[in-house]
Amino acid sequence: MNVTLHFVPSHPAHVEGCATIAALEYEARRPRGVTLVVGHGYSSSKQNLDGLCAFLASHGFSVYALDFPGHKLGASRGTLRGVDHLIEAIGAVVRFARERGATTVYALGHSMGAATALCVAGCDATIAGAVSIATGWGRPTVLDTLAARGVVDLRSSYVDGPTLQQLAEGWQPLLQGALDALAGRPVLFVAAERDGMIAASSVQALFDHASEPKAIVTVPSDHTFAGDNSRTVVLQWLNALHPRTAAGAALPTPLVDAPL
Repeated sequence: MNVTLHFVPSHPAHVEGCATIAALEYEARRPRGVTLVVGHGYSSSKQNLDGLCAFLASHGFSVYALDFPGHKLGASRGTLRGVDHLIEAIGAVVRFARERGATTVYALGHSMGAATALCVAGCDATIAGAVSIATGWGRPTVLDTLAARGVVDLRSSYVDGPTLQQLAEGWQPLLQGALDALAGRPVLFVAAERDGMIAASSVQALFDHASEPKAIVTVPSDHTFAGDNSRTVVLQWLNALHPRTAAGAALPTPLVDAPL
């Protein structure tokens, strides 16, 4: 499997001086003609979802994993302005993938990236569907409570830009509209059973606000590694939507969620 790092202009007109988004392309093995654009969680980077992305590429799905602006562990640099900037970043990589021939495109994300993926898919009716891993409904109150108690380090020092609480306040009003706009397109919601940040009940509430077709699954994981530990359920969901043709029949899905 080949991987290629791209620096994608964030502006569709490629204007001089516009910011660039770092995106790692995973070349699909025996490609199925389906592409996923993948966004990571707050304070993290595309590396956190490398196991999931490589696994899906090995099963025929092209993947572009991006670094959001302002995240110091990533390669996009710059300062994160807010929720619109997150949406712009995924949108830029979706556009880039299409310029390179992608036709069927899904938006996938973990935590902050999941909320962003849902918003992007809601805004763009040509996106085939979405995968939301470890994000939920009503997050701002939960995050404020966790921060006040000192239960979790929300790692705001790792980001040049808004705190996670500020971002969650920004995307929460957008989620219902995005879920409504996704009606008729498939969405997979994934909860992590040992998630100390996003309770399964919060993921269930997000699922309940969505329209059909939709699915919800709980995986044995904590919050941080929920992406990698979702690889089997995501692959099974995609296999059901995009089975290989007889000439390239799919092998049985390996029930392995451990890191590669």
